[in-house]
Amino acid sequence: MSNFAQRSLEGVFLTAFGIASRIYRPLRSWLGAAVLCLFILMTAAVVQVFPVSNWDMLAYTATAIEPDTTDSADLHAKTYALVKANVSDGEYVTLTEDRPYRVHQAQDADAFETMLGFYRLKVLYVETARLFSGVTGTVEAFRLISLLSVLAVGAVLLVWLGRTGTLAHGPVVAAFLMLCSFGYAAQLVSPDLYATFFLLLAAFFYLEKWDIAAALALICAFLVRPDHLAFVGVFFVFAAIYGPGRWAMIACFAACLGIYVWLTRGADHPGWWIHMWFTHIEYVPTLKDFDPPFSMVTYVEMLVRSTVRAVMGFTWVAVLFGLVLFFAKCISPDRLDLRSKVLLYAAFTSICAKYIVFPHYETRFHLPYLVILGMILLVGWHRQQTVTQ
Repeated sequence: MSNFAQRSLEGVFLTAFGIASRIYRPLRSWLGAAVLCLFILMTAAVVQVFPVSNWDMLAYTATAIEPDTTDSADLHAKTYALVKANVSDGEYVTLTEDRPYRVHQAQDADAFETMLGFYRLKVLYVETARLFSGVTGTVEAFRLISLLSVLAVGAVLLVWLGRTGTLAHGPVVAAFLMLCSFGYAAQLVSPDLYATFFLLLAAFFYLEKWDIAAALALICAFLVRPDHLAFVGVFFVFAAIYGPGRWAMIACFAACLGIYVWLTRGADHPGWWIHMWFTHIEYVPTLKDFDPPFSMVTYVEMLVRSTVRAVMGFTWVAVLFGLVLFFAKCISPDRLDLRSKVLLYAAFTSICAKYIVFPHYETRFHLPYLVILGMILLVGWHRQQTVTQ
């Protein structure tokens, strides 16, 4: 039997909880939206005050200023000068002296230029930076893209929650973004969050039956990061199977495929296998005359390495497992509408397919698909709970 102290403590707790519940329930949508807004604004502030300086910022800066330089030496000198002026002394030492590869790139202009084929493909990302650089400077332009992408992703999620009557779940969405390394992706000079904005916008437009707008948003996401062609292709297949938006998605995939062929011919991209080797086996000092033969053993080694790194240092495998478990235990697939099914199956299949083709181990590469999965499952669960009640 409980004693007087225990009963008193529980009584106080239950009374306080009851009062808080009565206050919360009529305001839950406003409070949920406020929590999500606070998280987005906090992330944007961190991006502005504590940005992360990664080596890719050198390559993206070079790609952005490339038309205004005369040769590889001029490009190299201007790039490193711009980055040095926009990072701390310690960060610059890390970017130029941290490992033999970075030392070599800082000293050899021709070797540095061979790396730019990896980055020229991100056409919309680079062109947006060029547009902003007239006002902010090149390095600051890339930082600004990350900042605006944070706010844009937050705006899409708020509208999505508002349209589906799930604003009360704003804190859940904020927590989910934390699990998906949203803040880390935002701090980097990287096109990941910019592409995430367009992919979430495409998903929202598709659910709203604005198929042409969804297709245009997908094309923009592809132009920011061409590897999202995999999602565009899988999306088109599921749309063709289930029906909604079939023709818009077919046209979108055809357009992206045509652009991809044109881009890979004109941007000096070294190709899939060299890119895989460079990312997962060895950072070679120059790509000139570098052409390792394809090896199935090496490919399997890449998959194993990437999987170990993903499990040991990142969260996306655990998040994906949690989403699959939630779907299996809490969602009735036959009660999901067709468009939600298309998006759900396309996002999940894209993660698996992209990982087999090019095993990215960092969570930021899977961020948009995880968020799409999470939003569809959250809204689907909310609707099924509402009907049940």
